[in-house]
Amino acid sequence: MTDKQYVLVTTISTHRMRYCVPLDDLRDHDGTVDPKWAMDSVTMQEVKEFSQDWLGEQIVDYQVVDVNGMLDQFDKDNDYLKGWTLEKKLAWVAEWKDERK
Repeated sequence: MTDKQYVLVTTISTHRMRYCVPLDDLRDHDGTVDPKWAMDSVTMQEVKEFSQDWLGEQIVDYQVVDVNGMLDQFDKDNDYLKGWTLEKKLAWVAEWKDERK
């Protein structure tokens, strides 16, 4: 193929999420209310999102890979694009710059 190398940068994207539950709705059958029960409802994904704020990305690591390593990772991370031709994958990666910035 080619001896071209690529840098894969791994990041974590962080959001601050907030949920809101009326305190009266946390009352159990004997009338007890505990605001901490709202955390259980959030954990169980029973609560709609109230708001969110993107806090940014943190870089975890990077690695230098050859074209085969890059293509292997491309297929693992984007299994729904596995059917793309080699040329299409290489062209997509070659256009790496985000023009929206």
